Amino acid sequence: MKNRSKSLKKLLIIAAVIGFAPASFNLYAAKKVEQTSSGITITVQTSREKDAAELIDQWANDIDSVKKETSIQKKETSNTLLARLGIQDPAFKRYISTIKRTENPFYRLVPGRLVQARLTPAGKVIAVRIFRPMDVQSEEVAYFEIVSLGKSKFSHANKKTAFKSIPVGASASITSTLEESARSANIPLSVLTQVRTSLGEYFDVNKAVGEGDTYSIVYEKRELDGVDLGFGRLLAVEYRTKNKVYEAYWYGGEGLEGYYDSEGNRVEKTFMRFPCNSVVTSSFNRVRRHPITRRLRPHWGVDLAAPKGTPVYAAGDGVILHKRYQKRGYGYWLEIDHGSGYQSIYAHLSKYASGVEAGRKVKKGQLIGYVGRTGMATGPHLHYELKRNGEQINPLTAELKTDENINLKGNEDFKLAVAPLRKQIAMINKVQLAHNAEHQEGNPTN
Repeated sequence: MKNRSKSLKKLLIIAAVIGFAPASFNLYAAKKVEQTSSGITITVQTSREKDAAELIDQWANDIDSVKKETSIQKKETSNTLLARLGIQDPAFKRYISTIKRTENPFYRLVPGRLVQARLTPAGKVIAVRIFRPMDVQSEEVAYFEIVSLGKSKFSHANKKTAFKSIPVGASASITSTLEESARSANIPLSVLTQVRTSLGEYFDVNKAVGEGDTYSIVYEKRELDGVDLGFGRLLAVEYRTKNKVYEAYWYGGEGLEGYYDSEGNRVEKTFMRFPCNSVVTSSFNRVRRHPITRRLRPHWGVDLAAPKGTPVYAAGDGVILHKRYQKRGYGYWLEIDHGSGYQSIYAHLSKYASGVEAGRKVKKGQLIGYVGRTGMATGPHLHYELKRNGEQINPLTAELKTDENINLKGNEDFKLAVAPLRKQIAMINKVQLAHNAEHQEGNPTN
């Protein structure tokens, strides 16, 4: 009976192939998404587009597939990861043991990385992907993939592909701090960092944010084949105080990249004032008592406290000048040369981002490392320095807008690019106003 069912399935598939002129087709079925207690996201769906001449036998056995996603946990082994994903495939386990250690991400699993497995209902592997981290500058997603060739055979490769970018809108009201408002509105931490940076072009975010202020934003959500890749670039922000409106829209075109107001005036500074989401714990000071040696010495930068592993971004475009380790000092650190006499230093890193090497070009906002406490540090933080013509300057007070103001007023391409973002912001503002009015009606003042 079982063999008869298989044969019938196969005949139905072949009939479907014959019935379509193209060499490929799609099978669709309703999705079912579940979140398990172990942190696994499970999606059940039919196979996606395939070449009609390939794997008909496999389809007959495994029309339905199970897609599972999770993030690698701390101190996780390949065995525990595969068990959490529900992989019951001895041939797959034998195959990953044959891959060279230097190119095998299963040999040394990196906590936090996203893993997607597409399996048969019996737990056999159809494909497994381990994704590499991205930053706001990324235009592609890189991943390591192992795919089944059938008959217990597999192949593997490092791949890159474009992801799907979906605009997401949000609005928030200030009742205490910018961070608290973002948490209330479910705004991701990586997006909040960009909001702080863009608003920092106008005023001191740490001091000038006031109760009753509101802001609306549009940012990217990234996906690939149904996999949530996290959040990308801030596309638009409009911040409203009682007396003024500040705005910034992302534009990339005609050799230009940056934030502009709706009139086409560039609002972006050359350098980010805060290269990571953090709190200032030690300021620029020519005479400071070192917290470890207790000696009086200059503090030629600022200390930005943040949890270990917090992403650190390049403060501006440039070339990596140095990448070094200093046990009695900066720990893991690097220096970027930005040209025009400017350099920046990032110290006490826990580790560097993938691909960070001396001589490599980086762009403003590109991921370069992660906050740590290496070297002489009392806790996790980023020591950040900015130099001009060889002399350290205070990055929190220095004039950071050093390039010319590029005005795009009248530029038709800019108008076309920004128009949909302005419409989205206007719609979000209407929703925010309606919410505020409803809230005031429900809580009348005496």
